Amino acid sequence: MNPAEKMPTGAEEPSKPDFDFTAKEVLETLRPDFPNAYIEYVGSATSDFQANPVMYDALGNMLPPLSDWEFELQKNLKGQASGIKTQQDAAKLPRFFDKPEEYIDRSAELGENMFRFSLDFGRLCPEKGEFDEGMMAEYVKALTLVRARGQEPMLTIHHFTMPKFLVETNRNDDIVKGGWENPDVSKHFRFYIENVTKFLGDEDKVRGVLNSAGFAPESQDKFLAEGLVKYFISINEPFTTFLNGYTTGVFPPYKHGGLMIKEVLKRMVEAHDVSFDELKKLGAHVPSDREPQIGATYNWQHFDGLFGDITHKVANEMTTNAFERDGAHSDFLGLQYYFRNVVTPFASKKDRHFGDHPGFGDIYPPGILEVLKKMNEKYPQKEIFITEMGFADNADKRRPYWMLETMRYVLEAKRQGVPVKGMLLWSLVNNFEWDLGMDTKFGLFDEAQLDKPLTPVKGGVNGWEAWKAATKAITSPSQESLQELQNVYEKTKMQFEAN
Repeated sequence: MNPAEKMPTGAEEPSKPDFDFTAKEVLETLRPDFPNAYIEYVGSATSDFQANPVMYDALGNMLPPLSDWEFELQKNLKGQASGIKTQQDAAKLPRFFDKPEEYIDRSAELGENMFRFSLDFGRLCPEKGEFDEGMMAEYVKALTLVRARGQEPMLTIHHFTMPKFLVETNRNDDIVKGGWENPDVSKHFRFYIENVTKFLGDEDKVRGVLNSAGFAPESQDKFLAEGLVKYFISINEPFTTFLNGYTTGVFPPYKHGGLMIKEVLKRMVEAHDVSFDELKKLGAHVPSDREPQIGATYNWQHFDGLFGDITHKVANEMTTNAFERDGAHSDFLGLQYYFRNVVTPFASKKDRHFGDHPGFGDIYPPGILEVLKKMNEKYPQKEIFITEMGFADNADKRRPYWMLETMRYVLEAKRQGVPVKGMLLWSLVNNFEWDLGMDTKFGLFDEAQLDKPLTPVKGGVNGWEAWKAATKAITSPSQESLQELQNVYEKTKMQFEAN
């Protein structure tokens, strides 16, 4: 498994991939001789707001916004100026809470054994001192569905959105101060996570949800004894909040210059720490192998070129160091890898491939090997979940190859001793991509396809076909599953070359 220094491109490429998933060392990597050294989890990820951007009442009326992002989206839907770049259509927005079974069933159908989604701070705390237990019950219902399909949920506590009551607006309905700038944000976040923890640890409340979902008493007893959730993410991509919210100004609160980063970072670290302390309390009544594991996620991209090392230190390591410190405040690291940035004056785009996200660098699967190695060198005592990796490809022609090329380099990292615990794709279903809305597609499916049977594409490979072959190879490694994966891989390469 000798990775090429550069991703092969153009006329230099052979007609078949230069990697063989059926090689002996691949099976040895996926089925190691020593225990707990395999990649245990493979799945997909989403967030609450992105999978359900607006909420409706029982009569189908859109409910008032409860977060900064809902506020911006609803302005857009009314035709008003907002931070969403193009006009969105409410009828085309995903509605996860109307059909969680379809999402989770499709995930299981692809062979995934982990499903990541998030809570929403604003929806659970709509006003100061309020906690919506009815909304929390909806989240718990989704968790029980994941567990019932034999999957492990990964639950994110905070994924960008902030309660609207913490946000300050002016008379023109422009956001002028973000939630992390509110002097009381730490107090309100503590209230939020304390109530989340209390609900998850309350046997009567959880059993009530299980009863309403139709689970038999023996299943209820099992879930309660084990705890619904083992893996939690406290804060998703803090650096993205600093960069997009407080430096470039493309996310709420639309600030420029980075003047608030130091204070915002301090408060986000406090939120992470209180999440870690509170969620650990859920381990008091579960077996030792089900004790809560908590980490944050960090979007480390591969910085290449003349100033690559310097940029890596600032953009990747600085924020991570602030959260991790001596390592005592997390159980694992979450890596989110999407692209390469070539940090060289007048960098050429020749022989580089780009997805359909206008703000991303070039797609460079070998980069995930480099950042995994650097993360492991920096924090050698930590297991690493690849909590997001994915590709915006609206035509779904190049994504299948990119996915399997990325898997190739993840396996090489694992072979070299990097403790990769799991790998999650962004995303199963096309969802709301923040300021880009529904125009940029990372999903394997549109939501409307979830109730349709899986149908292979004629003369090519769908993204879901490539991902299903990958999940089977990881969860059931054998010469047969790896040969199947290799066959799909070769088809994806030919399709990639043709597009």
